[in-house]
Amino acid sequence: MPTFVYDGRPAFMYDEESDQWLQLGGAIDTSAGYSWTGTQSWANDVNFTDSLTSKEGINNFLNPAARNAAIASPVHGTVAFVRQNDAGTTINQWQYYDGSDWVANDGDISAVSSGVGLTGGGTAGAVTLSVDTTFVATTSNTMTMSNKTLTTPTINRPTITGTTQIAQILESAAVTSFSVTGTVVHNVLDQGAVVYYTNSASANYVLNVTGSSTTSLVNLMSTGQSLTIASLVTNGATAFYQTAMQIDGTAVTSVTKWQTGTAPSSGNASSVDIYSITAIKVANTSTVASAFTVFASQTKFA
Repeated sequence: MPTFVYDGRPAFMYDEESDQWLQLGGAIDTSAGYSWTGTQSWANDVNFTDSLTSKEGINNFLNPAARNAAIASPVHGTVAFVRQNDAGTTINQWQYYDGSDWVANDGDISAVSSGVGLTGGGTAGAVTLSVDTTFVATTSNTMTMSNKTLTTPTINRPTITGTTQIAQILESAAVTSFSVTGTVVHNVLDQGAVVYYTNSASANYVLNVTGSSTTSLVNLMSTGQSLTIASLVTNGATAFYQTAMQIDGTAVTSVTKWQTGTAPSSGNASSVDIYSITAIKVANTSTVASAFTVFASQTKFA
């Protein structure tokens, strides 16, 4: 029997009929680089010490049909990358075989649907949902709502146009134990339209109506708008009363028209005097006395 020396080298035998040297075997040089072409099959596990580089990718298939043809008998945990679905739509999806089916390895969510009030969504990748402003009111869009019921809403200074039908209104009233004296500021944005002073007045006073500590009434209102407020002033044995009228700290007594044509000269003892004030902005000017006409009345309640 011939002896073949193959220490690190392949062994060959000469075939006289074909005049060829035929390789019989040899030791594999594990330090060399190898490239495989065609289809290679390994019966058992194959371990690679370094990274395995494949020009076409690892288990990279065009569609499920190509995947199934190449991996006819997958086992639980087999992984494949599929570029398209059966319809030819690009999905670029990692899939794994769970023992009975191929499952997309995209997490538990398989799709995001937008639904009413939202737009966007998708089945894979970075999915974005946006508010559909044709259905959802935001802080900046304008909407027309029909046949909507608002249950206990809080609405800050809305603008309502057209004829409005309201069954009832609960209006806020500021109730304070302050005893009116000096100049009394009625801040409509913070105190509302009605202020009730429950303690007896301690002196005659001047009423100053303004928007807030930072907003003047002349800037708050537009020409053609009106504002009606009520001051409920409690009197004890001495009948104190409102002697003058101001808006934004400027006297408007000259443009104030009192009911019956005469300003009050006293209050009503042991009573509550309600002063009803309606200010109409008649001109777009920063000169307060020229911007407003004021209508006022005093009514005794006892």
